[in-house]
Amino acid sequence: MKRAALILLLIARPAFADPSADQHMLAGARAFQAAKFAEALVEFRVAERLGDAGAVWYVAASLSKMGRAEDAVVEFTRAEAASPDERDGLLDYYHALACYEARLYSCADRLLASVGEDAGPRIAAQAAKVRADLAPLLHAPPQAAVVDWYHAHGAAALAQGKPALARAYYEEAAGLSALRADKYRRAEALTRLEAIPPAHKAGAAK
Repeated sequence: MKRAALILLLIARPAFADPSADQHMLAGARAFQAAKFAEALVEFRVAERLGDAGAVWYVAASLSKMGRAEDAVVEFTRAEAASPDERDGLLDYYHALACYEARLYSCADRLLASVGEDAGPRIAAQAAKVRADLAPLLHAPPQAAVVDWYHAHGAAALAQGKPALARAYYEEAAGLSALRADKYRRAEALTRLEAIPPAHKAGAAK
């Protein structure tokens, strides 16, 4: 990734009502560039509290780099609801990596498909390679234990008060079940999804 592009992007962003939000965004970007992701996370969260709705995208990116994949998925969902205009190919790539690490492979594939040259030729090439690696997983009927794994993680996410994450796991479960001749637990996954708010609403809650 061209990390310097993050600083350039933030410098070019319009000013917000509280100028200190911009200061924290820039401090976060510099920490991110220096691979100090925990420090960057703090700065981006402060910027969000000061009124920069778009900061949540960078909160999510920082969590992704920290290996906190599930938390990153939740924050990316919030970002899509709070500041959809901030989305770009590079952020989609980070979102895709978080989905991949959380074993949300359909989510990762969908996002990687949207990563274009605006993210840089290296990132675009990496996205294409990961999609190629994912293809067999997305088309082969899974074992029942795999479907069970997604149901278990969906239930755990609901118990933790993370409906957006639960929805992602149940969507994965439903998609995988559809590949099986017996549609193992597909009806159950769809029933769970009907009871969970849509992603743009579920993402509004931390």
